[in-house]
Amino acid sequence: MKLRLAITGSSGYLAQQLISRLGRDPECEFIMGLDIRRRELEVACEAEFFKFDLTLPWEILLEFLLKRKINAGLHLAWQFNPIHDRRRHREVDIQGSLNFFRAAEAAGLRRLVYTSSTTAYVSPGNPSEPPWLREDTPPTGTPRYLYSAHKGEVDRYTQSFMETHPGIQTIILRPAIVLGPHTQNIVSTMMEWPWRSFPWMFQVRGADPPMQFISEGDIGEILYRAVKSEARGIFNCAGDGVLTYSEVVKAGGKHPLALPAWWIYPSTDVLWKLRLAPFPGGILDMIRYPWVADNTRLRTVFGYTPCHTSREALESFLAARNAARR
Repeated sequence: MKLRLAITGSSGYLAQQLISRLGRDPECEFIMGLDIRRRELEVACEAEFFKFDLTLPWEILLEFLLKRKINAGLHLAWQFNPIHDRRRHREVDIQGSLNFFRAAEAAGLRRLVYTSSTTAYVSPGNPSEPPWLREDTPPTGTPRYLYSAHKGEVDRYTQSFMETHPGIQTIILRPAIVLGPHTQNIVSTMMEWPWRSFPWMFQVRGADPPMQFISEGDIGEILYRAVKSEARGIFNCAGDGVLTYSEVVKAGGKHPLALPAWWIYPSTDVLWKLRLAPFPGGILDMIRYPWVADNTRLRTVFGYTPCHTSREALESFLAARNAARR
């Protein structure tokens, strides 16, 4: 089919790169971008970009989809950085996602892509060595960090949606932390907090979990293939190999500062409440527990082998970061 695609969260850098590429694709007929912060982009194909809040009644989104004869949807919109308004945080992540799926169903979309996250796996019981977590691992998320908890909740909902709507080609992508030259996420924030030249990165004493990443180029290619292919199901998206947390810290030119869990969690929460820290204490679960995903299905079923390892993704991010400092 000629692709008429709606993308939520269309102002993000990954979405913008994808839109540019799809605009040059002869199989893509129309792109509609929706984001709370509208950002227009020159595209080779027909396109429209709107400032849109997914927490509005879902019927409004349905009208947008029907009017433009949308046949496929990519859901990228999310509250990526923590905010103090927990109600609004949940409204954006959960209600916004439910509105997307409800409108997509009512509009008769034929293909849906939802970007979940390997953070939905964060749990104390995870393995610290192979075999890593497969797609059938329950995505519970850690309740102490809303990004992870909400990713798990919407992931589970999307699985139910897939089961009850077999006529809609639905795919769940679970990417690891994305790293590359344009990255501005939790890794970049942690490496520069409380200030850029601070020589240490905090660590939970006794914890040095393995970590994995995926490069910007690889996740961009996966998103492009996901919206165009007829694949369906769940796919972990991660580069091969792992690094320990302390290796990541040292690669960033810092030193790990290990503090006991009983102290660092409540201290971080206090700083968060005083607006002196960019994240609450629950973020520490992500550097305390392992949550490494197995990417076998990505290679064998989806048909894509990442071009860059986790280490190479980290190195590309650090190279750009160091160049920007000069």
